[in-house]
Amino acid sequence: MIIAQVFLAFACTAILLLLFRRPAIEAGLVDRPCARKRHGRVVPLIGGLCILFGFFIALLPSEFGLRPFEALFTSMTMLLVVGVVDDLIDIEARIKLFFQVAAALLITLWGGLLVSDLGWLLGPMLPLELGWLALPFTVLCIVGLINAVNMFDGLDGLAGGSVAIALAWLALAGFLGGGEKWPILALLLCAAICAFLVFNARNPWRRRAASFLGDSGSMMLGVALAWFALEAGSGATAVLPPITVAWILALPVLDALILFGRRLVRRRSPFKADREHLHHTLTRAGLSHGQIVALLLSVGALWGGIGFAGAWFEVPEKWLATGLLAVALMHTLIHVRAWRFAAFLRRYSRRSGGR
Repeated sequence: MIIAQVFLAFACTAILLLLFRRPAIEAGLVDRPCARKRHGRVVPLIGGLCILFGFFIALLPSEFGLRPFEALFTSMTMLLVVGVVDDLIDIEARIKLFFQVAAALLITLWGGLLVSDLGWLLGPMLPLELGWLALPFTVLCIVGLINAVNMFDGLDGLAGGSVAIALAWLALAGFLGGGEKWPILALLLCAAICAFLVFNARNPWRRRAASFLGDSGSMMLGVALAWFALEAGSGATAVLPPITVAWILALPVLDALILFGRRLVRRRSPFKADREHLHHTLTRAGLSHGQIVALLLSVGALWGGIGFAGAWFEVPEKWLATGLLAVALMHTLIHVRAWRFAAFLRRYSRRSGGR
């Protein structure tokens, strides 16, 4: 049954992407090229819609009850609708933030998912309890992850691919750890995203994206990823320590945190788009679109694998935290010295090409 549902999620999403293309263009639900967006033609912003519908259709033949996931479905649908409106008329950042917080509260207060502790970072049998900070901390993490996925959506296949990889690691952990229902949902959503990537990621058979996520898709996937991350790493039925979940989510989250910090230091809105993302640095270094996406997705998969292996082989959580801190410092250094890093990569590329 699971294999059939995975195929259904993939097939339905792919079919919907073909069917919705023309209506979206006629309705104006498209991304138009500009100085900051250089994709060269209008592209339908239907990725989120088709992924969500394909995901929901694949859930219909489920042999278990879906009532425990009502908060997930509601928050995904709400942010998708808000995102579609934003894609059409460009609403203010504070309005989107309001609905993101509302979605986070649905997950915590209705869905019952809460980060009550950060694991055994202080040593065995010494969980770092959050106490009354659990609710605001969880809401902050959910909102932060939603925006991290949204901000990571800068190259074809990058945001969708990173979410699919993270969901794959979480689903694997859920299946191996005895999770009952949520790993199946994570796998179905991953399958729907993979169908979208066929139309979005560049490959030898597709030189340009035929569909984008848009704000609707990136926010919807961000809140869904937050749900499954909380399912995997919090509560009495957790299958992973929180630090492993942090490793799995590290790449888009670190990129967003560093960018937020730099913008605030410069007294700019943290939500105002710019061209200082890691993928922009790699572009200035001379890497092609496909090389950058392949590199970043490989790094994201590797980091997730490190976290997963650490949990599997029971590496002390404080050492996993130390390793992640080292990765974060390296990531920060690359951002702070972006121009020097890009120049170093260009020189290295020339030397390698000349051999």
